[in-house]
Amino acid sequence: MKESVPEDPQWMAFRRSLERAIGVPLAQYKEAQMKRRLASVMTRRSIDGWPAFERAIAADQKLLEDVRDTLTINVSEFWRQPERFVELQKEWIPRLLAGRKQLKFWSAGCSIGCEPYSLAMILNEIDPTGAHSIVATDVDVPILNRAREGKGYLASEVRSVPAPLVKKYFIEEPAGTFRVTEELKRRITFRRQDLLSDPYPQDLDVILCRNVVIYFTDEAKTHIYNGFAKALRPGGLLFIGGSEMIMRSSDIGFRSAGTNLYLRAA
Repeated sequence: MKESVPEDPQWMAFRRSLERAIGVPLAQYKEAQMKRRLASVMTRRSIDGWPAFERAIAADQKLLEDVRDTLTINVSEFWRQPERFVELQKEWIPRLLAGRKQLKFWSAGCSIGCEPYSLAMILNEIDPTGAHSIVATDVDVPILNRAREGKGYLASEVRSVPAPLVKKYFIEEPAGTFRVTEELKRRITFRRQDLLSDPYPQDLDVILCRNVVIYFTDEAKTHIYNGFAKALRPGGLLFIGGSEMIMRSSDIGFRSAGTNLYLRAA
């Protein structure tokens, strides 16, 4: 029988300290992947060992923010995989609107807000007077606040948005960054959400959760995908990331609807 590897007490003490500092539970993150990401920060800062890293984080707010961003994967852009958003605009949302007039959307793990704002653009183009609901959530409060502000976006984060929509929904700032219009901001409700412990919205038509679940353990993934299945109404759509797949999706009430798309079975 293979002997179990004893836990590293220095790592465990560091992880507990980091959880308190960033307010994000880390037990459900893949440990090897988490350590690799943290090691890259340690290498850049010439920090040797978990105790030294803990002391450095306690003394440096900028380092704490760097670590938080590294672990919560706050990398995003508007219209990421543009063909998928065109599919939403041309096919799926019109199909959903044919069934009911007011739709409910949830952007889970919304990071800096690119995906809920992308969704808001699409809805405004299709049904500008519709009273649709878009809730956008993330566990990282500073990043969520940035999403709520809707400004400071880099040109690289806006590059995939069709030019007419950039002109209509963005304002270029003096620094060369972009902010979204107030009209777009009013369409979205931002709030903090822990996908592993907080209750999910219900009776949803569409959930966007892209390149988030991939970083969790298998047990955490199962919890999240089961929660999504229960949160969607029959016929509702789950939109996941380009490198993600739900294994045995039919076991939890989904069927594949195309690339990165799953339908909640009736």
